[in-house]
Amino acid sequence: MKINRKYSIALKFISIILVVVCIVYANISRGKAEINGLNINIEYNGNDTLVTTTALKNIVESKIPDINMMTINDIDRKKIEDIVKQNPYIESSDVSVSIKGTIQINAVQRTPIVRIIQNSKQFYLDNSGKYIPASRINNPNVIIASGYIIGTISDEMEMNKKGIDTTENDFYRIYKLATYLIEHRNLKPLFDHIYICQNGDIELVPKIGNHTIVIGDLNNLDEKFENLFAVYNKGFSSIGWDSYKKINLKFKNQVVCTKK
Repeated sequence: MKINRKYSIALKFISIILVVVCIVYANISRGKAEINGLNINIEYNGNDTLVTTTALKNIVESKIPDINMMTINDIDRKKIEDIVKQNPYIESSDVSVSIKGTIQINAVQRTPIVRIIQNSKQFYLDNSGKYIPASRINNPNVIIASGYIIGTISDEMEMNKKGIDTTENDFYRIYKLATYLIEHRNLKPLFDHIYICQNGDIELVPKIGNHTIVIGDLNNLDEKFENLFAVYNKGFSSIGWDSYKKINLKFKNQVVCTKK
């Protein structure tokens, strides 16, 4: 009985060693296998396309010309991820290699929330406050900001090394207001333009009606929009949408309407 028990233990031990050897051999063999193509998937999260899978593939192959002739062991996944993330339209990327040797790149496109028109230059800010250049493929259907916008886009912002500066910069105010409108679903569909006045006041241009709305600064936005809806529901319902050219919400506890 003892001999059979020892034999059984030894057999199990040998079996484990063989399994480990097979796994190691399979991994070594897989590592020496050649790359079998490049597959890219971009998650757009319901937004307009700013960059295509073909464009990303061309970028990767231009940075690593011999990528399709490499073995699996030669692939530096971190390097490929960094190359993909250097594209200004990409927020994040993840790279893996399948058993068959296919390089799989999964990327997430940035989400633009506002298009800024400053002098002759146009660009976007995403939902993290980072710069996105205008795309040749699409013009995302987001709110537009223009007017006397103070601020410059630094090289660091263009390379997405940092977000917008919060000091002496209208980009930050535009970003905060655009974010506020998106977060309040009853407000987002109402407006299509943010305008920065020469005196620094912020105005909103609604999609319906021929009037502008002065909100001034970003303080007390909840109260200001409550007052706006009160005017819309009680005043405009009886007077009409085209009676006033301007609705001023910048003063506390009052709404000043200017007739046409």
